[in-house]
This record gives sequence, structure tokens and C-alpha cells, in this order.
Amino acid sequence: MRIEKKVLLRVEGHAQLELEWRDGVIVDARVRALGSRGIEKVLEERPLMDAMVITPRVCGICGHAHLMASVKAVENLLGWVEIPEKAKIVREITLSLERIQNHIKWFYLFLMPDFIRLGENLPDLEPYRGLTWKRAIHVSSEVAKAIALFSGQWPHSSYAVPGGITSHPDNYQVNLALQIIGKVKDFFLEKMVGMKRDEYEKIEKLGLWERLKGDIGTFIELTLEHGLDNKGKSYNRMLTSDYVIPFPSEKKILPIEYSKIQVHSNSLYSETSIVRYKGLPYETGPLARMCLAENQIVKRLFRNYGSTFLSRVLARVLEIWKLLLEVEKHLNSLLSIIDEPSCVDLIDKVNKLSGESIGVVEASRGTLIHKVKAEKGRIVKYRIVTPSMWNIGPRCKKFLGVAEKAMLGIDNPIHAEMVLKSFDVCSVCTVR
Repeated sequence: MRIEKKVLLRVEGHAQLELEWRDGVIVDARVRALGSRGIEKVLEERPLMDAMVITPRVCGICGHAHLMASVKAVENLLGWVEIPEKAKIVREITLSLERIQNHIKWFYLFLMPDFIRLGENLPDLEPYRGLTWKRAIHVSSEVAKAIALFSGQWPHSSYAVPGGITSHPDNYQVNLALQIIGKVKDFFLEKMVGMKRDEYEKIEKLGLWERLKGDIGTFIELTLEHGLDNKGKSYNRMLTSDYVIPFPSEKKILPIEYSKIQVHSNSLYSETSIVRYKGLPYETGPLARMCLAENQIVKRLFRNYGSTFLSRVLARVLEIWKLLLEVEKHLNSLLSIIDEPSCVDLIDKVNKLSGESIGVVEASRGTLIHKVKAEKGRIVKYRIVTPSMWNIGPRCKKFLGVAEKAMLGIDNPIHAEMVLKSFDVCSVCTVR
């Protein structure tokens, strides 16, 4: 038996992977999230409005999702709040755009270069040198610009407030965003799936993932060649902001009960808290979302493979197209109400609030929950449950963490890293 420790490269933040080997295979795995920034503690005793400035700093890649979860938590604390339709649409646009840019960066910068480490010749995907690698950077940067058109800046935007948004976009900004979406759609079709829109949508409808081309097709080919398709299987229990899939063999989908989420901060080896739903570990993220969205490719993959490396990665990259179409639809809807107000003033009410509530959104990596307790407009307690806490969090007395279980039985250390990266690791969010 031997124990191998390594610092993970090309992940968000700092994390260490500890692998225990016996007879050439992994028999135990631990993911250590290192350090803690104490942002939840920083929020205590501050005015509620400060949360909209501080929580976006939790992460530099999904800070927008933290802003939206924070705003929703305060709005839910207010009770029934009717925010302007314009604000609702813009919030959906920017949140979806953040997921799009994240997925593109993750696929090209974090995941595909590992195949080069396995000996594959992929000059176009070579970090810093490859033409496709550089183009992916440019495209994701353009998406970030589209976010900034509505939020003023990205990352660390604070433009969403209880009652709406502080920006007032005009026709020019909306049309500029539509142009960017058009370019990203072209990139997805030309480079990522390598086919025309009609052909891709036909394949998607039929669930024929084997026929995908482009860089995703290359990924599929290499995954099968290296025997990664069946690796990375975890518990097959899925969780989203609305539903859970507790027993995949029964194909049962149930509404989520937030009161049944337990958070325990007593791990002996990681700064990450242990999160369970009804006492069980659950996986969250694009795989869960795309299963519930009735994407036929992902449903077929999940039915045949479960929550493996292959199904997890394809769900994430194929979500890009779904989000692009949704954003395009929202932008066109926005043009018809461009002159409507963006916000209603609720600041005085917020400054007097007392009580507890939660705000929930779907972030790039999965379901993000902010829970706040306030008294007379000031924060008494703040709790953030991030997607990475579900996915790369530590074991409890009964169960391994989701990612820890997914690495068991693997016989190649690079494969183990790739399986872990299929969850889109973000230790920055995890160790707030």
C-alpha cells in the first residue's frame, strides 16, 4: 500500500488530492481544500445591503451567482416582492452568461489539456499556443463583456439589489449582447460540435452522442480510447434547486426540501464542511440539470452510464447550447420592454428587516444556497452552501464524499485527476 499526495493543477483555488493505492488501483481518496477566508464571519453584524457587495467576492468565476443568491435571500426575507419584469429578465441573462463563459473556459483550459499529459498530440488545444485554445479564451472573454454590459463590471458585480437592478440597459447594449451571443453560437457549432445547427439539434433530439464531432467529438473519442467512459461513477443521486433524484433505478423525481439539508463543519482533513440531504451525499451540477431538462443525449448517457466522467463532462458542455438559446430569447424579449423601470426602492424596508430566509440559484457548478438571519436590518448569521461542498466535500462517518467515491478503482493518477476535474473543482467557493 502507498499513499500519494499531490497539489491539483488547473483548478479554481488550491486543493490537494491524497490517493491510497493497493495492487495498482485507488482504494481510498481524500480531497483536501486548503485554507479558509471566513467570509461568512465577515458578514456578521453588517447591514444586509453589504451582502450584495461582499458575497460576489467569494469567487472570481461564479461571483455573479453569489450576488443573485444573496439578493434572493433578502427579497425572500421581505416576503412577496414584485420586481420589474425587466430586472427579472436581465438577472436571468447575466446568470446564464456566467455559466456559459465558465463552461467554455473549463472545457478548454482545465479539462482537455490533461489528454496532452496522457500523450495525445493536440496542437490546437495546447495551452497558450494552440489556435483553438486561444480562440476559446477570446470567446469566453466576449461573454464576460456581455455580462458587463448589464452589470457594469465582471467579475464581482454588485448591480442586483433587493427590488431589481441598478442598471438601465438600452437598445444598443442589448443588440451588442445579441451580436456576442451570435458569435458564441458560431463557435459552439463550428468548433465544439463541428456541424450545422440543424444536424446538431437532430442528433440532440435523438440522443446520439456518438455522432458529435468537433472538439467534443475529439473528447468522446479520447475518453473511449483511454477507458474513461465508465470511470468516475459516484452515487447517482442528483440534486438541483427544485428537485432531487434520490433513487435513479426507480426514475423517481421529488421536490427538494431545504429543511432536510444538513451542514457539519467537523472534517478532520479538509476546510470544507460536510453537506448531506436527508443524511445522504448528493451530486449537483449540469448533469443533474440536464437530466431534468429532458436533454436526450444526457438522459441516455445517464441511463447507460450513470454519473460517470463521460456523462458529467458532456452534460456540462452541451448545456452551453441550451443556455445560449435561452439568453437569445431573453434578449429579444428585453427589447420590447426596454423603457420600463429596472427597480423598485426597497432600501428602507431592508434596513428594518428581521427574520430568516434563503436564496437559491443554479450556478455553473450546481445548486448554490445562501441562508441569512437578520435583526433590524443587520446580519446575525450567514451561511453559504456551494455546489463544490456537495461535490468535492469530505466524508462523514457513513459515506465518502461524492468525488472521493468517484475515484475509487481507478488505476491511473492522471485519470483520477481528470475524474475530480469533471466536477469543475472550485476550492475557493468551498472554503469561504
